[in-house]
Formats: sequence, C-alpha cells, structure tokens
Amino acid sequence: MNASTRPLDQKQDKITILFASDMNEISSETKGGFASIAYMLKQQREKNTPVFFFFGGGSIGPSLLSSFDRGSHIIDILNAIEPDVMSISKRDFSFFEDELSLRSYEAAFPLIASNIIETETKQPLDGLYKSVITQQGDYKIGVLSTLSVNIIEEYNLRRISVIDKFKAVSNEAKILREQNVDLVILINSSRENDVLPLLVDNTVDLILQKDSHATVINNRIIPEHPRYIFVKEIDEFALVHIEGVKNKLKVNSEFYKYSQVDKEANTQRLIQQYQSRLSNLLDEVIGTTKTPFNTKRSIVRTEESEFGNIVTDALKSYTDADIAIINGGSIRGEQIYTKNQNISRRDIISELPFRSHILVLELTGQKIIQAIEHGLTGIDASLGRFLQMSGLTITYNSKLPINERLISIKNNGKEIVKTQIYKVAMSNYLASGGDDFTMLKSTTNVNVKKQQGLLISEIVINFIRNKGDIFPKIEKRIINLNSESN
Repeated sequence: MNASTRPLDQKQDKITILFASDMNEISSETKGGFASIAYMLKQQREKNTPVFFFFGGGSIGPSLLSSFDRGSHIIDILNAIEPDVMSISKRDFSFFEDELSLRSYEAAFPLIASNIIETETKQPLDGLYKSVITQQGDYKIGVLSTLSVNIIEEYNLRRISVIDKFKAVSNEAKILREQNVDLVILINSSRENDVLPLLVDNTVDLILQKDSHATVINNRIIPEHPRYIFVKEIDEFALVHIEGVKNKLKVNSEFYKYSQVDKEANTQRLIQQYQSRLSNLLDEVIGTTKTPFNTKRSIVRTEESEFGNIVTDALKSYTDADIAIINGGSIRGEQIYTKNQNISRRDIISELPFRSHILVLELTGQKIIQAIEHGLTGIDASLGRFLQMSGLTITYNSKLPINERLISIKNNGKEIVKTQIYKVAMSNYLASGGDDFTMLKSTTNVNVKKQQGLLISEIVINFIRNKGDIFPKIEKRIINLNSESN
C-alpha cells in the first residue's frame, strides 16, 4: 500500500500537494521535468503525510513530439507517475476538442475544466469533468479549474463555450462542500489573474497557478496571498505543505527547479524511449543558415522576424500567391541560431509544432488591411495574432489607438487597393478565423490553389532543403514609426 493512502493519526492534520504544469517539451531542461517530478513524488509518498499531485495541464501541445502523436506521450508519462487530477489549460486544445477528448480516455486520472461546456449539449466536453473529489488517507479535496474566455478565438474552437468562471466555481464549490470535502482547491490557468476574490470570500481554500510569462509581460498582475500559490518560472514546480486541514489552515510553499531534483530512473527511461524514436528522422540536416536569427517570443509576436520572413517566403513561393501571412504565435521554438549553424528537421518542427495546412484565399485589399490592423492589436501584450508577412511592406505606429495604427501597406511597392483582389496564402487556422481573424473567416471567393496534404512545417523544410544555404534577414517589411530602431 502506498504510504500516502494509509490511515493517519488525526493529530498530524497535515497534507502535501505537489503542483506542476506547462511541461510540453519532454526533452527540454526548462519545459520538461517529468523525471524530476517523479523523483520528488516518490520521496514524498514514502512519508506518512498524504501527498496529492495536481497537474495543471498546458502540456498536450504544442511540442515537437505532439506534432506526431497529438500529445499521447504526455498522457503515457503522466499515467506512470499518477497525478490525482489534471486541469485543462488552453494549450491542451492545440489539436482541438476531439483530440482532447481522446486523450481523456487514455488517461488513468480525471481531466477537469469547470467553466467550459459543449455549446450544443450544455454539458462538459466529452471525457472532462466540472469538478473532481480526490482522496489520500483520510483527506478529501475537491478540485476545480478555470480557463480564460480567449481560448475560443486563440485556438479557433467551435464546439465549446466558456461560461462565467465565478458563477461556475461558486456553483461547483457549493456542491463539493455538500459532499464534506476538507478543502476546495482551484487550479487557475486564466491569465487575467482575476480569481483572487474567490479565495478572499472563502469560495475556495487554495488557488494554484503557473504562469512563466507573468514577470515579462507589462501590466500582468501577480496575486499576493498566502493561499494563492503562484509559480513564476518555466522550470519550476511547487511543493505545498498544509497544516490544520481540518482546523485552521497554515500554508507553507517551496519552489524547486527541475535541475535541483534528481531524475527518477523509470520515468527518465520512458522519456528516452520516446526521444530515440524521433532522432533518426528529425536529426536530418536540411540546410545551413549563413546569418544569425532569433525566434524568441518577444520578437515573433511584436516585430518583423528573420524566421517569419523565411516561413512566409516559403508559403508564398509554394503557392505562387501575391502575399503570405502567418501569425507570430504559430512560431514556438524560442531559439537563437548562430551564423553557419546547421538547420535540421527537428529545428523546423520545433519552431512550427502545430499541424497546420496551407490555404490560399482571394481577399480584397480592404480585407487585407483589416487583417493587418487586427494583427497589430496584439503587440502591447505580445499576443500571437501579430502577423509575419511576405509580399507586403507595412508602416505603423504602435502608440496610436488600437485599430488605427496602420499607416501604409504596400504590395510590390504599390499601395494596396481596397477593391482589388489579391491571392493570400495562410494557415487553415487563420483562414477559419483563428486568433479572432473574423474578416478572413467570413470572406467570400475562397480559392484553394494547393492541396492541403503538406503541413506548413514540411513546406518550410522543403524550401530550406532546396536552397541549402539560407540568409534570413530583416528587410523592413514591418516598420514601427514609434520604434527608436527605425
């Protein structure tokens, strides 16, 4: 019998919670960490204090391996280390609702999302729960989770609706307390960070959250409360020690980096098996970059990117379109490439992990202007809707009001004509209105010029392979008049 499930001396009145999330790249030292989590759990479970493992999601995708198996390997690894529950974060919708439902049936643990429902049935998404009661020893904890309303537009979801988080949590918390749980815990993935009132008014007893972007994005509020456990670093997890579970709560939190903890051997071996299956295919060198470039989030979501230019040039060349666009949020590698560095298939699939296909739309100049203007609304918060482009040069001012920032937009040196039709290559994600590009979704005269068989990542791989040497550079396609560098 696991030590954490043995009957306890009630005088101890203690539990331990391990909280981790956002671990989508199993081979990464900063985004992996499953073997370190497994080691810490093994140590804690050998003690007399009951141990709960709550996993905050954000890991099914996007990633190098999930671009092949849509996140099944994450569920397999989690099954081996036995979380009590997994809450759903927006990244877990990377491959849309049906795939998430399939992952839920592969899991030996429950998946929860308290404030989303299927739009048609008004019930939880198939395989998911509104809330879960989990028990270790004599202690029962009710678990809830919340997502941000923006997942619908960011991930172009069609089957679900996001309901009011405060109403959803309040209703479920009441049901949980009627079942005599010792604690109600909320796992929050909503980056509005507005759920503190649920703690203050004792609707919930503890809030767990991880947001590694909180310290680098302007105006992001980090709640400060002894029972609001907030993990700020991408390579960290929390160990929460609670005394007085059945009396007066006393909470003490410790934060560990994956690198500070040994790796559990069996979990590490499982991870290595997954890694080895990909190596032969992905380590093929497809070309060499003769100039350095950077795919950091802060670049691809706010300004012209050398890699964004390569990707959109590849799409424009492949389709013979007039223009090509991609949203900066589809570039995920966050790497720095040096001069004369070899580029592998692994690099490109890591950069473009979503399984997006290419479409060509016939758009009026007016629709293009609307799309570019909408992309510029994301620069203040580094949102993924910021567009990288080929066949266009734009001038804008980031200090102007939203939807009034675009000053000039040209195709082949000539101002875009609002009534003229242009052929624009893009991902099927954008074409169907993802990231709230509704002007693309509602457009008429859709004209698919290429088959959808090849993924965008494969188009870019072939583009680089055919060239051999690439020279990514900034070409003043996107000029911010407010930037000192311009």
